[in-house]
Amino acid sequence: MAAKAKGRAGGEERLARGRQRKEAIFPAAGPRPGLPGGYAQVLGEIKRRIQTERLRTVMAANSAMVLLYWDIGRMILERQDREGWGARIIDRLSSDLWVSFPEMQGLSPRNLKYMRAFAAAWPDRAIVQGTLAQITWYHNLTLLEKLSPAEDRLWYARKTVEQGWSRNILALQIQGRTATVKEYLTVRQEGSRTVKRLTETQKLEKGVTS
Repeated sequence: MAAKAKGRAGGEERLARGRQRKEAIFPAAGPRPGLPGGYAQVLGEIKRRIQTERLRTVMAANSAMVLLYWDIGRMILERQDREGWGARIIDRLSSDLWVSFPEMQGLSPRNLKYMRAFAAAWPDRAIVQGTLAQITWYHNLTLLEKLSPAEDRLWYARKTVEQGWSRNILALQIQGRTATVKEYLTVRQEGSRTVKRLTETQKLEKGVTS
């Protein structure tokens, strides 16, 4: 009997403990502390600084690449003039350079020929370093392919720097200018023909009258 009473008491105690645990209240995590004043301003300043430095790094790398391409083009030009380098030598040069610099882009035979044309179009390195190195290589290719006078190329290069034109916008600007010039020439030619017809008509009328 004593054992049963003891067991019953133990069960009641365990039940009581279970109820106590069930009804227990655990403290919840406190609210997350707020950000200090001026945090958003500091974050924005850091972001702007990073963006500025990244852009500066990209522009510096671009400038170095354009000048490197001009130097390579100049060396090819000099060898071409002295030793008659042709397309086959440029193909071999491209292959050998790729073996030495497999991770480097822009060493294809086609791009080497563009470098040669770039150096031929701009014999003065100071001009390249001053303005053309501020725009991308692909901007420079657009100028080479779509314009002939050096003055026009340089004007559009400066405008690209001032306006921040992408390569596509630059091409559209050149196309728009070309279309305007063609339209002007067409109108001028039509005007000349009209004046000529009027002059001939006046001469005929004058002859009939006399």
